[in-house]
Amino acid sequence: MEKFTSLILVLIFLLISLFSHPLFASSPAGKYQIKGIVSDTESGKTIPYATITVQSSKGIVKRLASDSNGKFEFTLDSIGKFTLFVQSIGFESSKHDVNLDEKSTIIELGTIKLTPRIETIGEVTVVAQKPLVRTEVDKIIYSIEADPESKTANALEMLRKIPLVTVDGEDNIQVKGSSNFKILLNGKNSSMLTQNPKDVLRSLPANTIKDIEVITNPSSKYEAEGTGGIINIITVKKQLEGFMGRINSGIDTRGGSSLGIYASSKIKKFGFSINYSYNTWREPKSENYSSLENFVSTTYRVTESEGYSNYRGFTNYMTGEASYEIDSLNLISLSFWGYAGNYSGNGEQFTQDFDSNHTLSRKFTNLTNYSDEWKYISGNIDYQRTFKKPDKTFTISYKLETMPDKSDYESAIDAQLNYNSYRQRSANDASVAEHTFQLDYFDPVTKMHQIESGVKYILRQNISNSEVLRYDSELNDWIRDESRDNDLDYDQHVIGLYAGYVLKLKKISIKTGLRAEKTINDGYFKSAKDTTFTNRMFNLIPYITLSKELDKGQNIKLSYTQRLSRPGIWYLNPYIDDSDPLNVRYGNPDLNAEVSHTFDLSYGKFSGKYNLNLSMTGAFTNNSIQSISIINSTGVKTATYKNIGQTQRFGVYTYSSFKPGNKLTINTNLSINYSILESNDSRNLKNKGFYYNGSINIKYNAWKNGTISGYAGIYSPRLMLQGQSGKYSYSNITISQELFKKKLTASVSISNPYMRRLKYENSFDDPTFHQNRVTYYYFRMLRFKLSYSFGQMKGEIKKPRRGIKNEDGKSEDSSAPSSGGKGN
Repeated sequence: MEKFTSLILVLIFLLISLFSHPLFASSPAGKYQIKGIVSDTESGKTIPYATITVQSSKGIVKRLASDSNGKFEFTLDSIGKFTLFVQSIGFESSKHDVNLDEKSTIIELGTIKLTPRIETIGEVTVVAQKPLVRTEVDKIIYSIEADPESKTANALEMLRKIPLVTVDGEDNIQVKGSSNFKILLNGKNSSMLTQNPKDVLRSLPANTIKDIEVITNPSSKYEAEGTGGIINIITVKKQLEGFMGRINSGIDTRGGSSLGIYASSKIKKFGFSINYSYNTWREPKSENYSSLENFVSTTYRVTESEGYSNYRGFTNYMTGEASYEIDSLNLISLSFWGYAGNYSGNGEQFTQDFDSNHTLSRKFTNLTNYSDEWKYISGNIDYQRTFKKPDKTFTISYKLETMPDKSDYESAIDAQLNYNSYRQRSANDASVAEHTFQLDYFDPVTKMHQIESGVKYILRQNISNSEVLRYDSELNDWIRDESRDNDLDYDQHVIGLYAGYVLKLKKISIKTGLRAEKTINDGYFKSAKDTTFTNRMFNLIPYITLSKELDKGQNIKLSYTQRLSRPGIWYLNPYIDDSDPLNVRYGNPDLNAEVSHTFDLSYGKFSGKYNLNLSMTGAFTNNSIQSISIINSTGVKTATYKNIGQTQRFGVYTYSSFKPGNKLTINTNLSINYSILESNDSRNLKNKGFYYNGSINIKYNAWKNGTISGYAGIYSPRLMLQGQSGKYSYSNITISQELFKKKLTASVSISNPYMRRLKYENSFDDPTFHQNRVTYYYFRMLRFKLSYSFGQMKGEIKKPRRGIKNEDGKSEDSSAPSSGGKGN
């Protein structure tokens, strides 16, 4: 039944992807058709991608963009009086009245001419609306503020609509099929977003976001880290005077709950905003089964185990920012982030071993209790100097981050055959502190030439202290095992300099640059044998992108870049986790940064009705960080990380969105990859093959202020150097209704209505062992949410034209499914 369901999801996805393409699309279902073309009054040339806004006495009813030739066409379902606004950057807006009656089924507006705007120094009120999707030389930009759904959604829900981004049913995010990416907020790295993207983005209201940028080949301006690309979330800042807020709450059938509040205010030159959320979550009991064959042991040839685990927790999240506009050219801003959480759980694992004759050779039960408590505090201050020349900026920034994390576990081994009973406790106290200093300068010299440069210094201080205690029944006390101490004191210094240049011709753009980075790592590892280690790295990271505008709103891009991935504390931490005595894990403080080379060729076609993006990527890494497991003759499997991987990845990615009418929107994502993974050590490990994932999102405006939406997707098994992860599919249906002049929004959603439990299978292969592991997660869940907006904003004010770009960090791999996610 599961295979049949997966096959049906793949067929549905492929059929809708095919028929959502304009070649197969039928005509819109509206009754009244309106056509026109937008042109420049001075040159007579058509204006591509002008924004057309249709408004009635009740508000905005439709917004679309003209095509690359300035043509637009749309339909309306009802008669009446409408006002049509035509806007484009660099031109004065144009207003037209349209009267529809039963006889006027087709209205030809002819040519609408826009007058070029004369730039003046001083305060300018801008009323133009951006198109939903637009492209630049090295990125795709989705305008959240131009999307009506942003009024009721959160940031994670909006990501499902972004080109080249996929979000599965458990809210795991990927960019072009890869989980190795970064999420920035206003061009700045946040370690909280790096380590907990799902939880943070659930708490961020979409109506606080201006744009979301997808940068698949980051330029030299960005830190060299991150091989998959960048998602940059640009928030709305100091936009309106007055006060507004939003409060939301929710519950689910697993016993989880959420409560959040957002408030923003701007009074003359001073502005601030604050966002707080509290979430509780519970994971029902998951079951696991494992079978392992040990090729280096005859006594413990086969190990079979089964068990369960469950846990619960809570998170607190708060952000705030304040700014002061000294004058029209000088701005000081401050912001802070705070995040804290805790989870605890328990489990039981029953294990038995058999020898080569399948005679029972060992048997025991392991009872565990564990907890993890983490905090995150971040603050930064920015000074931005703008000039009378538009977009020219100079920025100075300092940022401080600190992330303490404390974990504890206790295990009780009950031996039944050929094993020793014991009780053990372990505690790990780790923390990371980061200091970042940065200067940036950007100058659009002319309309054809742009230059940028900057310098950055980062100091990372990583500390990890751990201890292991055994219970002594005779002394009735816990005794510390000093031979098991694993302490780490690790500092990393990164110094970066970059310079970039952009050339913009009529239809061709070239963006190139070079970044130089010096990395210094110094560490002290205290264990049974104290070790001091150090390494130095110097990298020159080139970047180039060629872009050509084709006819009819099409473009093609070719790019190359080199990227780094520096291991974080979760890779370096030498703390030994042996809560499961037959499966031991620890980090490796000797890891070096990955260096990868990425080539990308993409084609895009964007218009008001449909969007299509196709891309092909090739990526190569010679020293990739891989998780490596080995097993010994006693049946203990040990896992850690090593720089032994040689990887080659080739991928084809497609994104499409289509609006066949006024009420229906369809978005699809599909990626197909072929990877070759090899080890460069004496073990000669190798794995290769295809894997894919696809998703579809549908939204239908079923009635007045009411919507029905749904999404579904499927992931094939993903390759690892020693095996492959499991396959899985997911689905969701949501019904929402806006009430009281759209101030109150109520919604109900069900996750995975056709699947009560998810069966997730992993397999591991090595010359020394073979293992199959199956885990069952409770998958189905019902959620209820309420959201209420209050306050009023008035009077638009000026804001800075350009923000600082400051990012560093590596996103945690979230491709494996969870059983429900944290929070609501």
